[in-house]
Amino acid sequence: MQDREVVKCKGHTIQASCLHRILPKFDQFFKLDQCIVISRHSLAPYNTSINHTKNNQKLTFNMYTQIQRTVDWKGPKYCFSFVKFRDVVENVVPINSPVDFIGYVEACFNLEDTNKKDGTKGKRLNLKLKDIYDQQVTATLWDDFAIEMHGYFNNPNHEKHVVVLVHFGVVNMYKDQPGLSTSFDISKMWIIAELEEISSFKNSFTEKFASIPSSSDNVGSYLISSVEDSFMNNPSFVLTAFLGTIEKKKVILVGTVLAICSGKNWYYNACNYCKSGVEESFITVDKDDGSGEVEDRMTVLCTNTKCKGVDIVSLPRFKIPIRVQDSSGTVTLTLFDYVAYKIFKKTAKELLEVQDEELSSGDFSKGYPDVFNILIGQKMAFIISVSDFNLKYHVENYGISMLTSDPKILSALYEKFKIQEYEKSESSSVQLSDIQSIPCDVSKDDVSFSGDNQTPMSNLLHNDHKSSSSGEVKRNLHEMYDVDDMVGCSSTKRRLGDEKEEVQNSESSNLLIPKIEK
Repeated sequence: MQDREVVKCKGHTIQASCLHRILPKFDQFFKLDQCIVISRHSLAPYNTSINHTKNNQKLTFNMYTQIQRTVDWKGPKYCFSFVKFRDVVENVVPINSPVDFIGYVEACFNLEDTNKKDGTKGKRLNLKLKDIYDQQVTATLWDDFAIEMHGYFNNPNHEKHVVVLVHFGVVNMYKDQPGLSTSFDISKMWIIAELEEISSFKNSFTEKFASIPSSSDNVGSYLISSVEDSFMNNPSFVLTAFLGTIEKKKVILVGTVLAICSGKNWYYNACNYCKSGVEESFITVDKDDGSGEVEDRMTVLCTNTKCKGVDIVSLPRFKIPIRVQDSSGTVTLTLFDYVAYKIFKKTAKELLEVQDEELSSGDFSKGYPDVFNILIGQKMAFIISVSDFNLKYHVENYGISMLTSDPKILSALYEKFKIQEYEKSESSSVQLSDIQSIPCDVSKDDVSFSGDNQTPMSNLLHNDHKSSSSGEVKRNLHEMYDVDDMVGCSSTKRRLGDEKEEVQNSESSNLLIPKIEK
């Protein structure tokens, strides 16, 4: 059976089906954008899991069917019915539903290789899209669509503001989040075509930018550069001892992963809309059975006051604290969701389910999944974000935007920043064998990943600080961030807090202090 998509005269669509044995008779008419007149056809039920036409009947051809080409077409060439992004993220539109979508491309990620079910290789490209109402959604392009879009963004002459339109796309699920995708066999995509829909959308978006003063310097649609480019084009290299002395920026740090901070949570419960933390509480409500009785129900609230999500669901996301050492000291870095998922190939939700099973069987002692141990002992380069939050509250815990253990990139960084000279001149007082509490075999596979460039938990804490006293801020930081109480960020630089603690200890000790006679 051969399926074809045709457009009826009123602008509606219907699936068409032709048997293989009579296909040669009509194949010459089945060309993209061909206008044809069909007579003596039949209708049959159309039952399928993904129905791109939303029509429960299909057009069928037989030996008596007649087809003629024509140019006398009065209807629209394309019949778009664009889905609202909010309906996608709020699960109003079911997964696998066929949709058309149009959106402003905020970011184009790297082209990735994929393995298809038939054993062949494919291509995947993720986009961050935004609609006219500022609702964001992730869209996935496959194979030829992915290659075309990535090639367009690599053209230095591409337009500043990029709009993509996909006909016959589908609602999909990506990393436990609803999103959009091209279909493997029927989708059509436009980027720079002179379609009225694209022109109208782009004009509305650019007018919106112009009306907001803070958006006047908008960089436009941008391409997330490759891992190698991101490291080699970043001029800022820093040793851990000097992290507290620099301004807000993204910097490169090269060091060895010493340990996973087992005393800290490796995940947090996040809002499924904005990624900020959530609070769970119980409320008393009337029962649905109309009996007049009440019951307690759990409700989930996002701590981000700017979040516009409704029917919020708590979703576990990675927040893995690791200790990293270079020649000048040791610092805590945090792996967030995107980077961690690339390494472990599993979501935080999946690993949490494994942990729960191990806990129930009594076979869980470290406080984090075994798969995390592949990081320990690896020499890596990190791009970390020194944020306003770090500077304002002196938080010596930095979010990882990107990491790599690629020997070629590490070698290039050593040469560019003369790292070998720092390692010769600095002698670290902390050895790997002294800190690493859990021995493991280090994977020899190279990993190069890019990830989120923001620290979701800092957004959560920012709202709390506005109404908190300095004591509450300090307490919250120690609860929510991996700020070590006794170990300084640098092994060669003492913290002020450590000195104060030593003074307090000396004041409270029972030492006899002799008086000095004048």
